[in-house]
Amino acid sequence: MNKENTTGKYSGGERIALLIFVLSSGVFILNILIGKASIVWGWKVYYLGNVGEFLALLIASISIIAVALHREVAHEAKDQETQSLRKNGPE
Repeated sequence: MNKENTTGKYSGGERIALLIFVLSSGVFILNILIGKASIVWGWKVYYLGNVGEFLALLIASISIIAVALHREVAHEAKDQETQSLRKNGPE
């Protein structure tokens, strides 16, 4: 693993996946608010509908799961490195 992952900071790929998560979650929430406003106040605006909401949630869930799995692998690699250093001592 590279040093960036073992120090607790997010890697470039993790940042991109988190950005995708935030954007798709924002689109989902904004779509819900626009849909509710169009029902309550009778606005005639376009919103995504059921399929669009499903796709936004799908993209958000896939991206956050990818980040979580990547962080878990980086954490396990750091733990293995720490354990091997304890066993063998610093070289």
